[in-house]
Formats: sequence, C-alpha cells, structure tokens
Amino acid sequence: MSTSNYSYTALSNLGLQGRWRRVLLIAMVPMLCAIAYYAYEPTFLPSTLVPSHPQFPTQQNVSLPTDDDSMATVIKALYGPILHPIDAPTFTDEEGAVYRLHGEPRFKEKLGKKVLILDIDSRPLTGDGQLMNKELKWKKMRPLSAGMLSHYMFAKIHGYDYKFIRAPDYPDRWGTWVKVPMMKEALKTHDYIVFMDSDVMFHYPHLPLEWLLNYWGMTSETLAMMSIDPDEPQNYDEKGNRYLNTGFVIAQQSKRTQEMYKAWAECPLDTKYQGCAHWKTDWAHEQAAFGNYLRYDYDRPEDIKVLPCVEANGAPEAEGRGGCKGIFVRHYWVNKALLDRELGDSVMQYFLPRLHQLYHQTAAEHIIDAKGFKLEGADLVPMTDEEKAALKNADHKNQKDEGF
Repeated sequence: MSTSNYSYTALSNLGLQGRWRRVLLIAMVPMLCAIAYYAYEPTFLPSTLVPSHPQFPTQQNVSLPTDDDSMATVIKALYGPILHPIDAPTFTDEEGAVYRLHGEPRFKEKLGKKVLILDIDSRPLTGDGQLMNKELKWKKMRPLSAGMLSHYMFAKIHGYDYKFIRAPDYPDRWGTWVKVPMMKEALKTHDYIVFMDSDVMFHYPHLPLEWLLNYWGMTSETLAMMSIDPDEPQNYDEKGNRYLNTGFVIAQQSKRTQEMYKAWAECPLDTKYQGCAHWKTDWAHEQAAFGNYLRYDYDRPEDIKVLPCVEANGAPEAEGRGGCKGIFVRHYWVNKALLDRELGDSVMQYFLPRLHQLYHQTAAEHIIDAKGFKLEGADLVPMTDEEKAALKNADHKNQKDEGF
C-alpha cells in the first residue's frame, strides 16, 4: 500500500471508547495507595533524619484538588512533588551517577500537549492479559501490556498527549512497517512525537522528556532521534555501519521530517531506493530500510541524532552486549518478560520512599519506645538509671539479626 493513497484521519478521531479507561484503572490499582498521602503535606523528615547528600529524587510542594480521588489526581500526588526540573543542569540517577547538560538548555518550559506519546499496533490485543481486554489483572498481565501502560502513565505524569493507534495492515509487509506512516500522520498534529515499541519504557518516570531533549541536544533542525544498536554482527547495514533502532523514536515536526517519513514508507516500492523491497518481510524490516537508505539521504549534521546505546537502548540484563543497559530508556528485546517488573519498579521506587516518609512523619502516633523498661516474666518493669547505663554496654546477644 502506498502512502500516497493513504486517507488521513485526525488522531483526535482515532481514540478508543470508554472501555479502555477501565482497563487502565484496574492495572494501576496499586497506585491508589498513594491517596493516603493527601492527609499530609509533602514535608521533609526532621533535620536529624535527613541524609547529608542529595536525595533521589528531590521533592517540592504540589497543589492537589480537594475531594478528588481520580486516577489523574493519584498520579499527580505520587509524582508531582518529585518531578525533575526541566532545565536543571544535572540529573543524578539511582546509582549516584551524575549527568550534565552541555550549554544553555533549549527547553525551559513544559511542552505539554505539543508532545505526543504514541503507541501503534495493528493487532486487536483483546486476549487474556492484553491491553484492550475488558479486564486486566497484575498477575496475568502480558508483558507488552505493561509496556504500553507505562507509556500512558508517563504521558499523564507530565501532561503530554497520548494516543494508541490501531493501524491498518499492509497486505505485503511485515507488521512493524505500519509504524512509519502512522508516525508521519502524528507529526501533522503535534510538534514532537515519542514512539515506543511496547517493549520500551522510560526508566525514570519523574524525568521530563524536555530534560532529555536538552541533554541529548535536540535542535530546531533535528528531524529525529534514535538509539544505536549493540555492536553485534546482525546489527550492521550494507555499508558497515550499525543500525539505528526504530523501536524508540523522538521526531520533530517539520516539512523535511514529513519528506523523510514519506520516503521511508515508500522505500519498499523500489522507485527511489532500488532493492529496498527486500526489507518488506526480511529482518530488520523498516529498521533495515532506514539504516540502509534513509540515513544516508538525511545526513545533515542535525538531521538525525544518534543516541548512545548505554542511555537509550537495552536493559541492565543486556549490559554485556555492548554496554546497552538503558540508563534512561530501556528496551527489553533482551527479555520481554521483564516488562511487568519494570512497570512495578516505576511505581514502587517512588511510592516506597513516600510511604517511608509518612511512617516517620506520623511516628509519634505509632512508635512506642519501651527501652526504658525491663522484662520480668510477663511484666514490664521500669529500669533504674543504673540499669539503663549498664544496658548501653550490653552485647544484646539475644537480639535477632536482620535475617529474621
């Protein structure tokens, strides 16, 4: 099917009906626990309990609507106080590594609905554990459902637009080819699109896309950003250069971007790029077409930003494959079964510190210090000052260790 015959429908008309809202709500039920936060201001721990080094992540106040327990408010309560500033000069990851912006940041304000987080699939996805099923349970969720739910959550956290496009199939091409014309159409309605395969996730949901665009150096002339693939034999094009992975693409609206996507979608027609029809069904399909042809036509210095594999591809489990451990963006081609774990981590790594903080904030209500007493049989007996002093030198030999 040629894109010249493609009938464009505005993305706003492609939205699903109300049934998907229930699916998303069920899958994110664990986050409802964050409602407990409402009763307390997001204050810090007492100064005696605050570590001397910067915490990950940092916190700030956020206003919340009253008498509103919607999922949108739950997400704002959980992530709002810890969103990383868009133009912050540095970002410190969970392991303490510091990443610095180079020069003056281009993006200093939220892009909001100018950004589209985009899922594209031509399959029905209505089976057990799949996203479009009317019910979805955590223990029975298919991994790719976790991936797409994380995309939706990321958009909600930062106020970006989100769309799932159920694409028509090409009759003569591998299914992944449909992403190309769909991204092209999305760039007619949004300034920036972020397309992710369903096995791709942002590892730090509180880190805004704007900060990453500053860090990775997107300019006004950039057409698209893609990560390079691991240094392995199957990932090289016919000219001996490594493929760019098309499972994670950030694209910017422009006339030249539209031209590039049109040429990419029409590549297998063999009109402009002789031999491209080979990639209709042969691996790596649209990725190989881009790697063997498009990247060499759109090669101005700012056209295509190549992102490091260590930062925007792979996962820690794949670090041995060229160091591609996915610091910011994780691509679970190494093991798609890890996606649900990553979704849980993207919630719990933020919820647990907040729960711990609440525990300390309300300590006076539930912590009873009985160390001023001694046990005699079944009775608690107050200790004398001498006994308290002696206790400080005791070896506590009968106490359990942390191993239960």
